[in-house]
Amino acid sequence: MKTTLFKKSLLIMMLAAGTQACHFLDPEEYTIRSADQMREGFYYYQSLRAGAYTNLPTGYNSIGNSWLAAACDEAEDVNPMETIQSFNIGNWNQFSNPDDRWSALYAGIRKTFDFTLLTDNQDWESFRLSDPTEYEKRMYMTDMYRNEMPFLRAFYYFELIKRYGGVPLVTKKLEVNTDLPEILQMERAGFAQCVDYIVSQCDLAAGKLLEEHDLSEAGSPTKGAALALKARTLLYAASDLFNRAENTDPVTGYVGGDRQERWKKAARAALAVLNMSAYRLNDSYSTLFQLGSAQNKEIIFERRRGLLNSFETINYPITFNGGKTGTCPSQNLVDAYEMQKDGSAFDWNDPNQQTHPYDGRDPRLKMTVVVNNSQWNGRAIEIWEGGKDGNPIDKTTKTGYYLKKYVAENLDLTKNNTSYHQWIYFRLAEMYLDYAEAMNEAFGPDYTDSEFTLSARDAVNRVRGRADVKMPPFPTGMTQESFRTRLRNERRVELAFEDHRFWDLRRWDQAAQGIGGELRGVKITKGSGDGFIYRPFVVEKRSYAPRMALYPIPASEISKSKGMLKQNPNW
Repeated sequence: MKTTLFKKSLLIMMLAAGTQACHFLDPEEYTIRSADQMREGFYYYQSLRAGAYTNLPTGYNSIGNSWLAAACDEAEDVNPMETIQSFNIGNWNQFSNPDDRWSALYAGIRKTFDFTLLTDNQDWESFRLSDPTEYEKRMYMTDMYRNEMPFLRAFYYFELIKRYGGVPLVTKKLEVNTDLPEILQMERAGFAQCVDYIVSQCDLAAGKLLEEHDLSEAGSPTKGAALALKARTLLYAASDLFNRAENTDPVTGYVGGDRQERWKKAARAALAVLNMSAYRLNDSYSTLFQLGSAQNKEIIFERRRGLLNSFETINYPITFNGGKTGTCPSQNLVDAYEMQKDGSAFDWNDPNQQTHPYDGRDPRLKMTVVVNNSQWNGRAIEIWEGGKDGNPIDKTTKTGYYLKKYVAENLDLTKNNTSYHQWIYFRLAEMYLDYAEAMNEAFGPDYTDSEFTLSARDAVNRVRGRADVKMPPFPTGMTQESFRTRLRNERRVELAFEDHRFWDLRRWDQAAQGIGGELRGVKITKGSGDGFIYRPFVVEKRSYAPRMALYPIPASEISKSKGMLKQNPNW
């Protein structure tokens, strides 16, 4: 009977964790069991640990049936009614934000403190003599799980500051059952203070987490994951958005200080990951995003999923039974892929390139995007007007392209075929590009010394030299500015659809052009013989205002704080 009751209470807790809409300022506790109840079963304990992960970004289909790639110049969603379209028409604010994560992220932070406090005195003493093997297992797992909490806390805070700037720093479990709950008395901390706290939590986690896990623990953070999060945080902190010369508000960014030193810290943090023996670049770019049975040494931190086909259902062309088209890569993105022969930019004014726009390009293009007349899922894809996969068929691609990256090919959705998936939070190639950006901004493209033994240019060239990519290396003699331009394009290509572009444009203060501005596609018609005529066109003009560089704090949170929380500028 006791076992049955325990299973029922565990099920109720797990369902509640998945459905509860916790708010930062809600005066109620996250529901946890007593230590005595927890001792009744180790599975309950493990479920509490798993609950601390549930507020991490979901990656695929993170906003309705779409994602942030469709809210910047990477893509367009075929469905005009998708929630993501609110970003594109500028119809979002402090009352309604498609990507508002304030409550969910603070709920995640609270869970990490709850877990830590609940296990502070957990010694599993009752097993020490009765079952020494089980005792050792539980002591080891308790210690390992506790070491993950600072990493998760840092991750949640990073997701907050990249959206909102400085936020209230909750660094302990707060008292809520009082006449004046502590949480209602908290102001926003300075941006610099938040960055320092995230770094401290990353350092704490990195000092205790293992360098590698076996496959059974895939998806659990390692030392490398903590160091990668630190590197990304410091890269963002050194970027233009948070280092505006005219800024006088410490909540929205730095006020003075040594920006070159910030770039050095970012480079140093990324180099710490690059120097780890646990990681190496995968030979194949195309298979990097298809979850295999072996552990991929390029991946630093990931979220694995079971057998599903929901991502394929949303993003297969509607002309394949069961598909809904979903995300359509943009011409803006396709134009960013260089010519493989010499690394030059693609040029619509070149007659040969205009006639054969997908020949001789960076191989990553056809590994990321389904282009006209390419082979996919057993046949040639006919995106031209009148073709099997083009206009005037309803809900075919808006841009002239379909998504290939992440998508498992050759599923028969009518038979409910499924595939394993993973969402990659950090991988080694990003660390090379993070390092290259920070080094170039601090010193220039070719600088090395006894500490920074790898130049920015060499770091990028390692990514471009991947076995199935082999793009020409960046040349010597580049200026800091020319390297910056090429590097930003390299990030755009290498990290396409990995939830970077939307945030890179903001931190570079280039959102007006890449989030606002024109989203382009290509119209394709049949020419003579087997040829085609390609004509770029504007799919839509998108809305963006300077205040959108930082998200507004939800109006409900400001109201609950009785004005203690101050809104971001111009919202």
